[in-house]
Order: sequence, then C-alpha cells, then structure tokens
Amino acid sequence: MSQSQADLRRYPRVRVAWRVIVEVPGGRPVMRETVDFSPYGAKIRLEERLPEGTSARLRFSPPDRRPLELYAIVRRSDTDGPVFGFVSLTHADLLRLTALVDSHRRA
Repeated sequence: MSQSQADLRRYPRVRVAWRVIVEVPGGRPVMRETVDFSPYGAKIRLEERLPEGTSARLRFSPPDRRPLELYAIVRRSDTDGPVFGFVSLTHADLLRLTALVDSHRRA
C-alpha cells in the first residue's frame, strides 16, 4: 500500500498480535494472529490466500479480555495475509474498537 493510500484511511492501524479465530464459508475455523488492526478492519496472518469479497466471521481475543465477534469481507490479500474490512458494525462496536486502538497508540 502506498503512503497516499494509507493517508486515506478513516483511522490509523496499530500493529498488534491478537489471537483471532477465522471462519469462512465452507472452511474449518482456524486460529491465527492479527498483523494490524483498526476500528474498520484488520490484517490477519493466514497462509491461505482468500479472494477479494470472501466473507468471514472473526472472533478476536483483545487485551480487555472481552470476546469480540465481527463479520468482515476480504478487501485485498497481501503477502503477509488478507486485509478484512468489518461490516455491519454497531455504534457500540465502533466505540469499543476505537478505544482498543487508541489504547495501543498511546502505549
């Protein structure tokens, strides 16, 4: 991703390694780690290349110890894993995600 594309993000990403269970239609759930995370999406270390538009259920284990289950769509696949964009976020989800990201930006 170019610097100009990164500047267009709605919110900065933070580099975090949170455990996440990835479930895609027709596949088995797999446990992996995030590469980075924002309130609007996450990159996840995943050996399998997923086509753009693939839907997924992502179950995160963030440091606040409250499980987080989100639905997402693959926006692109990079060499270090697919980039998922979260869909159908509630306002409460967005507030929590923003607080999680902000807590890592200050650390």
